[in-house]
Amino acid sequence: MVPLLVAVVLALIPAPEGLPQHAWYYFAIFAGVIVALMLEPLPGAAIGVIGVTLATVLCTFVLFAPDQLAKPGFKAPAEALKWALSGFSNGTVWLIFAAFMFALGYDKAGLGRRIALLLVKALGRRTLTLGYAIAIADLILAPFTPSNTARSGGTIFPVIRNLPPLYDSKPNDPSSRRIGGYLMWTALAVTCVTSSMFLTALAPNLLAVELAKKIAKVDISWTQWFMAFAPVGILLLLVLPLLVYLIYPPEVKEGHEVPKWAGAELDKMGALTRREVELSVLVLIALALWIFGGAWVDATTAALVVVSLMLIVGVLTWDDMLANKQAWNTLVWFATLVALADGLGRTGFVGWFAKALAGHLGGIAPTTAMIVLVLVFFFTHYMFASITAHTTAMLPVMLAAGAAIPGMPVAQLTMLLVLTLGIMGILTPYATGPSPVYYGSGYVSGRDFWRLGAIFGVIFIVALLVIGVPWTAAMK
Repeated sequence: MVPLLVAVVLALIPAPEGLPQHAWYYFAIFAGVIVALMLEPLPGAAIGVIGVTLATVLCTFVLFAPDQLAKPGFKAPAEALKWALSGFSNGTVWLIFAAFMFALGYDKAGLGRRIALLLVKALGRRTLTLGYAIAIADLILAPFTPSNTARSGGTIFPVIRNLPPLYDSKPNDPSSRRIGGYLMWTALAVTCVTSSMFLTALAPNLLAVELAKKIAKVDISWTQWFMAFAPVGILLLLVLPLLVYLIYPPEVKEGHEVPKWAGAELDKMGALTRREVELSVLVLIALALWIFGGAWVDATTAALVVVSLMLIVGVLTWDDMLANKQAWNTLVWFATLVALADGLGRTGFVGWFAKALAGHLGGIAPTTAMIVLVLVFFFTHYMFASITAHTTAMLPVMLAAGAAIPGMPVAQLTMLLVLTLGIMGILTPYATGPSPVYYGSGYVSGRDFWRLGAIFGVIFIVALLVIGVPWTAAMK
């Protein structure tokens, strides 16, 4: 009843000044959906479907302004349905789905288990060292992989999901906290940091640079980006596995017998099988396309090509894919959330919110206003299921608002805003491409995911402001 109550109470409150009534009604539905995702009275995908369906049914009241409805030939029900299904045409949604298929391929071929056993044999005496191994792997791939979903969800996740079962840690089970929860959260937190660390580690970073050039007249090179975030990013990467270890501790801290057992299991597995070799070749093709093929093939297309090749060579069967409930569940869940988040921009809520904020910053000291703008830009990501959508909708308004404040160091504000794009992916189970993958693994419960997202979100943004504000000011 709580999500329903939140939506009804908000809807009964008159729309704030300057915001169309239909946009306020839509926001009420969106807020109810977010509360439901937090409390989980139903599975997340079911909540997403219900939210989209409700907005579609009430489309003439929540999705469209009166002037739109009055246009000759405008068919609201048809346009509403087109909007409701738009999330299923989103490239990131299908890249997430492909990541689950990659993981299934690793599992079926046995390659994931072999790599996991090799990791455990080398580093498995302590859980903490496994955390640092994940961080190093992501850091190595990050500068060359402009999709964190491909990098973390498609490359790292399929390997590390094989680690918890080796320690008798199972998904959607109390044993998930033995080690699985620690490894999954570490992987997500690390990829969020590396996504902010390199201009080429996250596709929206490149969009942000273009917007900064056009709107704020600020040019940001690859080196400038890296140097601006390096003090924050290097520190976070050095402490993150330990920080997760302390805040979300695994039950298994060390096990001297496990590496010996892993060695024995590797001996039993013997030499690489034909299926493992085939999958290894396909994974290398995917990596090569993700790293070098961006000018010719989209990251999602590359992933779907490799999934298709898995089917052709027999690494996977269609029945295997149909039976992967986690993949299909995540596909529906994230697709509906992408549509719901898009509705905030479509109805004009996002633009109104940003302009209202800018109007309240007049008379505030430039540095204080800069920090407020960065904080608002960061935490409004709770309203978005795509960093690209967030960048497109919010960055131009924030830059324009900052430029209108007398004495504002626009170049520094621009840099701080764009550097938040990767780290804001930690906030929610739908904040960035890898989030639904790790959430869907079943090793971090919904309640823990929201709680940890808030904790690490605060840690990340505080680190950026405390270290980044004086550092970027000194870079001038």
